[in-house]
Amino acid sequence: MTSRPAGSAPPDRRSTTKILLLALRFLGSGGLLTYLVWKVNPLTIWETWQQADLRLLALAIALQLLCVAISALKWGVLLRSHGQQQPYLWLLAIYFVGQFTNNFLPTSVGGDAIRIVQLGRRIGSYAQSSASVFMERLTGFLALSLIANITLIITSTDLIGARLVNEPTLTLLAFGFTLVAIAAVIASFSAPWLLRRFHTHLPKSARKPLQSIANSLGIYASDRGAMIKAMSLSLLFHMLWISLHYVCGLALHIQAPLLIYALMVPLTDIVGLAPIFFNNLGARDLVFTLYLSQIGIANATAIALAFTAFTVRLVVSSLGGLVLLFGGTGMRDDPSQG
Repeated sequence: MTSRPAGSAPPDRRSTTKILLLALRFLGSGGLLTYLVWKVNPLTIWETWQQADLRLLALAIALQLLCVAISALKWGVLLRSHGQQQPYLWLLAIYFVGQFTNNFLPTSVGGDAIRIVQLGRRIGSYAQSSASVFMERLTGFLALSLIANITLIITSTDLIGARLVNEPTLTLLAFGFTLVAIAAVIASFSAPWLLRRFHTHLPKSARKPLQSIANSLGIYASDRGAMIKAMSLSLLFHMLWISLHYVCGLALHIQAPLLIYALMVPLTDIVGLAPIFFNNLGARDLVFTLYLSQIGIANATAIALAFTAFTVRLVVSSLGGLVLLFGGTGMRDDPSQG
């Protein structure tokens, strides 16, 4: 009879929990989205799409491709801190696979898990792989929180005559997200010290793998050059991501200042991290209608914009499916060993 580690849940209970969480996400996103669409005239959404400028939508797709390319470049910068020089095209292909998984499967971390596994097999170190993916995400969260807080300050005052009504809940959420991101950076940089300090409280079987991950994270604390490059690329990514939404708005003939997109898009990404949302569905539509309605944009048009931006992301991330279909074992094999 096989014993089960103390404190672990039986497999059936874990499966039930996963199913319940998945159902909660679909109900949260689907329910909110259905409610918002039900409140407006769906025909108005369709009419807005019919008038879309296809050239601008093509530009939005190009911007999304550039966003993925920059993310893969940042991942490579962080890997070089560990002495891992990986081919850019390989990192880009795996990043597309991760995007495909995140956008077409009911999970927001499955793509990161795939990247960790594929890179870990390639370089022979899951600790370094996990650390690089975690830090790639974390620097993105820092840049996201920075932009969100700056735009909240600007739009909550009369500094440039663009005052908006910001929901206190969203403001507190953005501020709390920033604190969590900063705390995560501090914990990552001090991970080796923290593990030495508290290792006696951990199971013996977990100490060695956790030590490897802690050491891998600690390396970034001493590589300021890599961190500055990673943060710069993160800020560039989010500026392009915001610009993508702005271009989608122009394609739908929405007259809204770029500043309002710089507020809506980061807030959407922060709200969408809540476990009740699936791929920001519902969250994106809620935030867009909340802010665009303040400048006279109809809710149906705001929802059309949310759907359009989401569709652009789906179109680009579908390239990851082609990588899965035609990449085969080449995704994980090191060509230098072939």
